[in-house]
Amino acid sequence: MASHRNLIMLVTLSLLMKVALSQNGVVMGKNIFKWEFFPKIFVYVSNDIEGRLDLHSSCIENGNTVSRYRGLILPGRSKEFVHFTKTFWGGNRYVCEFRFGGETQTHRFTIYRDSRDNIDKYQCRNCFWSIRRNGPCAFNSHTERYDICYAWDR
Repeated sequence: MASHRNLIMLVTLSLLMKVALSQNGVVMGKNIFKWEFFPKIFVYVSNDIEGRLDLHSSCIENGNTVSRYRGLILPGRSKEFVHFTKTFWGGNRYVCEFRFGGETQTHRFTIYRDSRDNIDKYQCRNCFWSIRRNGPCAFNSHTERYDICYAWDR
């Protein structure tokens, strides 16, 4: 009898905890994510380089050269860049090198980093980036523009 009560209490507490934690996904009046242990993260990239140049890319996940992504994005186009399941402890990171058209110079940027893209009460589940010559810009759901801009990593 006592084991049934414990089981019922455990299930009830689990459901209450899930409801309470799901409230953390509301930012600027938009419910951007329901709390999950292992959410799927999607990163989208747009080629907005002036001069209508192709965008060549190469990315590695958490420094693991085996998990390498290479791609080409045509001028004015967007594509799903990477997708992954976030680890429980965080620390997910995708570092990318971009090259414009036939240029040999590469530009490096961390396109996803938990410490920037997964903070209290906000988690980027569908992360949209605009790649420009002077650096990448993230989509700001508050202004509905790509106005959160960063310099290229050194």
